[in-house]
Amino acid sequence: MPTNLPAEAKAKWIKVMEAKTPEEKIRALEEFLSAVPKHKGTERLREWATKRLAELREEIEEKRKKKVGSRISFFVEKEGDVQVVVAGPPNTGKSLLVNKLTGAKTVIADYPFSTTYPVPGMLKYNDVYFQLIDTPPLVSGG
Repeated sequence: MPTNLPAEAKAKWIKVMEAKTPEEKIRALEEFLSAVPKHKGTERLREWATKRLAELREEIEEKRKKKVGSRISFFVEKEGDVQVVVAGPPNTGKSLLVNKLTGAKTVIADYPFSTTYPVPGMLKYNDVYFQLIDTPPLVSGG
């Protein structure tokens, strides 16, 4: 450490080095910063510690987003004039309808749940472009 720190700050620095999880590191760094005196000799140390705090907070936020975003969600960018979602229970002909009207490469099978991701297709009718989207089947409780 390039600065001459008081004993209290040195003890808190050891806690920072021993911390394992990001939450523990944040708490230890905050305590360390509160013990470090503010003067010209500690400017870079305080700057490093505050940057490290920001990095750790960002890391925790990314982990939260991954946990929240772990469920399956679909988004299809709108193209054309109208976006139409074809939804319904399994084996009702949604994929066949979208395939015949738009020529989209949908999976058409005799077994249920053959469509796993939305498949968009474009249909032109009277100078109006319809974007048909074949979706996975809707199931109650699923």
